[in-house]
Amino acid sequence: MRDVIEVSYTGDLLGHRRCPRAWCYERQAGFYPYEQVQAMEGRLIHHAMEWLTRVYSETGQHATREALKQQLMTYFKVLWARGIRTTFEGKDATIDRVLKNLYPSSMHSTVRAAIEGAQHSEYELRAVKKLIPAQFGGKERLLLTGVLDVVIQQRQPLEYARSWVWTDHPKLNGERSHIPVAAVTGDVEIWDYKGTKANTKYIADYVRQLLTYAALYRDKAQELPKRCVLFFVNEAEEEERLLAIQVNDQIVESALNWTIEQVKTMRKTALAFQNSPLLIEGGGVEERHQPVGARVTEELKQQCTACGLRFDCVEYCTHLGSDHRDVSRTDVGKN
Repeated sequence: MRDVIEVSYTGDLLGHRRCPRAWCYERQAGFYPYEQVQAMEGRLIHHAMEWLTRVYSETGQHATREALKQQLMTYFKVLWARGIRTTFEGKDATIDRVLKNLYPSSMHSTVRAAIEGAQHSEYELRAVKKLIPAQFGGKERLLLTGVLDVVIQQRQPLEYARSWVWTDHPKLNGERSHIPVAAVTGDVEIWDYKGTKANTKYIADYVRQLLTYAALYRDKAQELPKRCVLFFVNEAEEEERLLAIQVNDQIVESALNWTIEQVKTMRKTALAFQNSPLLIEGGGVEERHQPVGARVTEELKQQCTACGLRFDCVEYCTHLGSDHRDVSRTDVGKN
């Protein structure tokens, strides 16, 4: 299928929107950073939810906290062997934070609801969607892939304290609101787990991601889910942990079209990189209107400080100042 471009929503589309330069060197040239920020923790969270769901499905009982800890320690070693690293913390600190958020002293009520309601622990979108025809710079079809959970509300449906409201429908921009949403028994929901806080700058991207997944789920199931739910696992405030996103045909079509346009932009970046790698600038896509040095957000900076290609990134060096220790090759204590 030489005319097909295969895109991972998280690894490709969201990665490109955070920083096209870093995405190009990783995905196009194969330069993987020594430390992949949030990759370790995010994968541990997804694995924990998958494993907890499987244990409950097979035994009818919830796994103990100690059993989950042992499972996370084993999987940490697997990820480490694959080259996935933590930011600047050791194994124990990373695993303890995941445990604290999922299973403080007893299993978190939100985690329990997701596990008991899970229809599929990890729903592979690779297997449930059709190829999307469009023109992608020499490629004529898009294979969009991703992983999510499908949850059916059971005996004790959740009430969500936060929901998403749209401020600009055409641009698919919106914000969190205090408008509550109550689920009822039998509601089919698409969930995704995020290792960030609820106030993340990238929340609109995550909402668009789930709505696009809802469109792809519809192709398989012949119906839309009742809603999408973002679960911010590292969010300390109970009411902020879950965000309900209402779903209808119009909005998921808009999200799918938005995604297709983003893939076209991403494809243009890839072709430009192949022609002249040095022309691809660092910094976020949505910050391109800002002057050089002002395109690095606080959240992106966490990725930049661990990027092995930061020393000659004009954007990051300008943002910090050329004498900053983070981009000084002679600072052996840091680099």
